[in-house]
Amino acid sequence: MLKNLAILIALIAASRFIGLPANFSPLLALALFMPRLTDDLRIQHLLPVTIVAFTNLFLEPVNLFILAALLFVFAITPLVSRYTKSLFWGVFAAALIWHLVVNGAVWIIGKDPLVETFVAAIPFDLKLAISTGLYVALFHNAEQFWMKYTETNKKLLDRLIN
Repeated sequence: MLKNLAILIALIAASRFIGLPANFSPLLALALFMPRLTDDLRIQHLLPVTIVAFTNLFLEPVNLFILAALLFVFAITPLVSRYTKSLFWGVFAAALIWHLVVNGAVWIIGKDPLVETFVAAIPFDLKLAISTGLYVALFHNAEQFWMKYTETNKKLLDRLIN
């Protein structure tokens, strides 16, 4: 079981390197889905942040302020998911938080006016929301299959820890 989890984490981390568009990544969906995988708050918040921080070491350098904004979004997304309790509204809220926080960081370090920065980011962030929704739907269906296959209601990561 632990091997399967390691493979899942490796695949999600590898998705940052395989040439997918920057706004088509399972990472935000994973952060959103973490409360459904474990009740451990440390794992919920640290796993997505750790994957982003670690894989970023091997990618094109990014401004540290923007990286901090990205890590902040990935750290609070599980919290958003816990409070919305709806995957649809969780995706919407996570994409909105991404739009405000990350593009706010871009505006702070850039020279463009605030409105231009946010408007220019709408196509990118809309695609991010759609891809996040697709990945969340995939994760949800996999979770449903897993629950039916194992005939248990215990969360996947909690089964590995306990």
